[in-house]
Amino acid sequence: MKKCLFTILCFTFFFTVKNVYAFNSDNYVNRGVCGNFEVAGFHEDGEIVTVDCFDNFDNAQRYMTENGAEDLAILTWTSHGTKIVDANYALVDLTVNPEQLTYYYETDECNTRTYTYTAGKARYGDVDAGYLGPGYSDTYGLWTAHVRLANFTGWIKEQTYEIVPITWIKSYSNYIVSNESIKHNYITKIQDNHVSSGSSVIGPKPDMLDEGMYFSYDGHYFYKDIRTLMRDYRNGTYSNSVNRDTPYYNYYMYLSNHSRTTYSSVNIDEYVRNNLGFYHDIYGDDVSNNASRLYGSGTFFYYAQEKYGVNALMSFGLSRNESGNGRSYLAIIKNNGFGLNAVDSDPINGASWYANYADSILGYASHWATYG
Repeated sequence: MKKCLFTILCFTFFFTVKNVYAFNSDNYVNRGVCGNFEVAGFHEDGEIVTVDCFDNFDNAQRYMTENGAEDLAILTWTSHGTKIVDANYALVDLTVNPEQLTYYYETDECNTRTYTYTAGKARYGDVDAGYLGPGYSDTYGLWTAHVRLANFTGWIKEQTYEIVPITWIKSYSNYIVSNESIKHNYITKIQDNHVSSGSSVIGPKPDMLDEGMYFSYDGHYFYKDIRTLMRDYRNGTYSNSVNRDTPYYNYYMYLSNHSRTTYSSVNIDEYVRNNLGFYHDIYGDDVSNNASRLYGSGTFFYYAQEKYGVNALMSFGLSRNESGNGRSYLAIIKNNGFGLNAVDSDPINGASWYANYADSILGYASHWATYG
């Protein structure tokens, strides 16, 4: 009797188990499309349901927009397989690019000079971006997307992104405002359940924001509701943000290089010693745990400020970042504290060489920040 019951339970489970869907392009890349453009519902369980079929994109987009349902998106066939080319409520996933970098262009043709790039890595917080709308490049014969990330908007090419409808998004990059600070939290992938990849405190608590969690892809205007953010972005407005009349500006992100800090050379040296824990310079290429090229450099950062008008604290911060706290290979071997001329194609050989670390500080202030 027990054996018979066990057999019945096994067959019952086999025939009632639900389909398990992926929440990314694996779910639809080989899927057929009805008509040239298919408006489909992307259900929260991963199922894709055809809603209507159209011969041209404009009619499909008009139908989707007028319908207004948050799970609707438009599918079409491309040279890379079936792709989502527009959606009512969506973000873009930037981690799918097969190349190392994602380049951003000024128009949807993506044939002008690139003006910036991202690395698509979770540690830098650029795995996702706000979605503004679709485009198409006649030059390359591929779809493009208009996105907002880190206070700029640009166009990216078809193979470098996936549009993710809101019903398929499981986690979001966000900001946490406490009574002391504002912190940016990063994630690893928006289609996965939240796995934090780190965070950065970006400043003291902004006066215009109450404590709590917010969403933003420009760092100026913040939203309590992600749907409201998506709707405003598509409409080209910030009118529904919680701080629409008082945008937030991170102090150092918008401070001119040619300003003055009130911190002295002694303060910089004390920070290197007391906060970073470095007690002597690096001798030769022997890097001990408490050695750094930054040790004793406060005088030179301050002198560069006096001679070239370049903010000493900003230069110091940049050197920390670019030189791994004065302990990178280029900082040690070439006395290059800023990664100057360390181009991606050949960073070691391309990087500039300086006689000492002080020359690197003065060279940056003179030839790059002031006269370059």
